[in-house]
Amino acid sequence: MDTVRKFAIPLVIGEELARSLSDAIIFLDYEPGSRIVEEDLCAAYGLSRSPVREALRLLEAQGLVVRSTRRGARVAPISQANLTEVYACREVLEGLAAFEAARHADRAILNEMQQSIEGMRSTKDTDVKTFFAQNVQFTRAIHRASQNVTLQNVLNGIEKQSLRYRYLAHLHTHEMLEISYDGQVSMYDAISAKRPAVARRRAVRLIQNAHRVISSVVHNVFAAQVSRESA
Repeated sequence: MDTVRKFAIPLVIGEELARSLSDAIIFLDYEPGSRIVEEDLCAAYGLSRSPVREALRLLEAQGLVVRSTRRGARVAPISQANLTEVYACREVLEGLAAFEAARHADRAILNEMQQSIEGMRSTKDTDVKTFFAQNVQFTRAIHRASQNVTLQNVLNGIEKQSLRYRYLAHLHTHEMLEISYDGQVSMYDAISAKRPAVARRRAVRLIQNAHRVISSVVHNVFAAQVSRESA
């Protein structure tokens, strides 16, 4: 039993640390490509190397950290190629989630969606971070409403990567907030009306529009950074 406890405790701490670090990466407190030093994390959190390494392993699996023998751990870079891969997956998966949500959503989860939409509406022009949190809640409600556990697991696998791109665009252009709000309202209308095919089309359109805006933001923000660094 003692052996089991000693083995399990670092894993639990590692998961908690991974959650904290993933938030910092998503909200750009850690810059893309920046180095993550194990010793610094150990000192900052008062932890041994074991849970820190477990956290980095989990973040690598989520696509937020890259590790190599020579360079150690770094925050995964933001790139057009990775964005395209993530959104090619999201277009199909979010469309399916909306389709299934329109078939299965009950009144309780529809009420939850309504609350998220109201939260988005009331913060769209005043509080980007709260708007973003409400937007994420709405998307996750659709995933749960699908009642497809396998689909939810697959979506969870790419969620962290997509959240970082989504937040970057929310932060840099109000167009992303407008597209997100209008798209989610449109999807809610189709889901609550029990129109699966319409919900899928609207979800796909939202993902395509979001991809377009995020791609423009990635190009503009990182082109400007490169320009400043080379000046």
